[in-house]
Amino acid sequence: MIRVLPNRSGGSRHPGCRTENESRVAAIKTALLAFAALCALAVPIPGHGQIANTKHNLTPSGAGTVRANAAAGSCVFCHTPHNASSTRSLWNATASAVTYTPYASSTQVAKPGQPTGTSRQCLSCHDGTTALGNLRAPNTGAFTHAALTGNAALGTNLSDDHPVSFVYDGALAAARGGLVNPVSLPSVIRLDATSQLQCTSCHEPHSNQHPNFLRMDTRNGALCTACHRLSRWPSSTHATSTMTWNGVAPSPWPSGAFPTVAENACASCHRPHAAGHGPRLLAQSVERANCTVCHNGHAATKNIEVEFSKPYRHPVDSSDWIHDPKEEPAVMPRHVACEDCHNPHATTAAPGTPSAVPGSLKGVKGVTRSGATIAEAVNEYEVCFKCHGMTQPTTIGSTRQSGTRNIRLRIDANNASYHPVEAAGKHPTMGGLVSPYTASSVITCADCHNNNAWTLGGPAPKGPHGSTFPSLLERPYASSDPAVYRVEVPAFETQRPAGKLRGMSRRPRLEPEAAPDRLHDPGSVRQDGGYGLQRYDQLHDGRPGFRRRNVHAHVPRPSA
Repeated sequence: MIRVLPNRSGGSRHPGCRTENESRVAAIKTALLAFAALCALAVPIPGHGQIANTKHNLTPSGAGTVRANAAAGSCVFCHTPHNASSTRSLWNATASAVTYTPYASSTQVAKPGQPTGTSRQCLSCHDGTTALGNLRAPNTGAFTHAALTGNAALGTNLSDDHPVSFVYDGALAAARGGLVNPVSLPSVIRLDATSQLQCTSCHEPHSNQHPNFLRMDTRNGALCTACHRLSRWPSSTHATSTMTWNGVAPSPWPSGAFPTVAENACASCHRPHAAGHGPRLLAQSVERANCTVCHNGHAATKNIEVEFSKPYRHPVDSSDWIHDPKEEPAVMPRHVACEDCHNPHATTAAPGTPSAVPGSLKGVKGVTRSGATIAEAVNEYEVCFKCHGMTQPTTIGSTRQSGTRNIRLRIDANNASYHPVEAAGKHPTMGGLVSPYTASSVITCADCHNNNAWTLGGPAPKGPHGSTFPSLLERPYASSDPAVYRVEVPAFETQRPAGKLRGMSRRPRLEPEAAPDRLHDPGSVRQDGGYGLQRYDQLHDGRPGFRRRNVHAHVPRPSA
């Protein structure tokens, strides 16, 4: 006989039938038993890879140095079927009762706050504030380890770590620029159910198929560029260079790095965790070192670092971390940094045709002839104008007929005469120029302001990084005769730099204390009381009302 049992509502049910609640409980028990069995056997859970051979296996057979003294199943150190701290992931630890300092920079658009979701779960161990053995449901094995230390402990200051727990959606990608719309992310890069980017977006804690539990290979910046897409990066030198480190300390790359610049890609300059400088996650704590750690001849061919030890140089060592990508040239504080002139995500080795920017200056903010700021300089002089074309110099110099020492105004192609930087000169019949220069030639600032040791095809780097001559000149402007000052330039032909004119001495002579700045304005009086050249065409500019004279003549030096 089949026995019919009464149900809770007063009716009856077949003994083989279950109520809805009983069915749910039975399903949960079945899932938990299967879950426990899989953990005990260290069998891969679908989609979660193999944890047994990773450092996250804290059983005695685990791959790391932090291990329990007795076997208890590899899952229990993070998960528990009962008394979990979160219904998601059945977390077996209580989140640290601390307040974190999130990542912040002047260029960020995302709004990371306190860690949430899986990031908070990861930090229950990886912030280094809570003992690893402090589990909600202690396992049967002896596990009394203290809090994490060393590189695995991120601490509570996350300002030097990649931001987490922010919404990554199409609106952010459009507002920020340089980000992939999340609908196009590779399938292995996962956002959480609230569209937030978390630690688990880049890390797969159950599998160490890639180092550091990463979800993708990092060679050639593959993991970073899954989200970050900069338009000029793929063709840039730092993305394509096959240069290697020569082994001379310090190493420019992190532990376990790839052999070439291109393979290390983003990791050459950035660190996703424990960055040397938090904003923009730069690897080195000293600003210029992010460049010179490679550009010292140990990875890059040319040694630019040594140029900054010369007496006349762009002083990149005097203004650490003042540069900001969002700075406005008209009001920015006085400083100079490598990234004022170079964009590491866009630079190439391509030469430039004057006055166009060469590849080394591609993708850099500039200032136009009119003084307007532009996102990317088109002409080389626009890069220089950011510092030398917006304000008056603070160094000692000449008070000019125009009343300005602003280089942008002095080489203005609307002047009566000018050095042909912005445009060709106004004298189509000019002669005496050294081939290949002609009256229609245009030159660049770096034709005069350059490394004194530079030669075409030689080992010394080109550019105004440093020089042994005043005003960062490639060649000297000095006189051994204190009684006179003379500039050996043919009449009417003062629109070419020193050494570029036929018949010009390799060492044009000028009174010793007279810098080339004195040649730019006739009849000028220096701020320190000295005199400039009398009524000669300037190198940078010329002003109406002054008759050109033959400057071959010796002119007596004004008496004190």
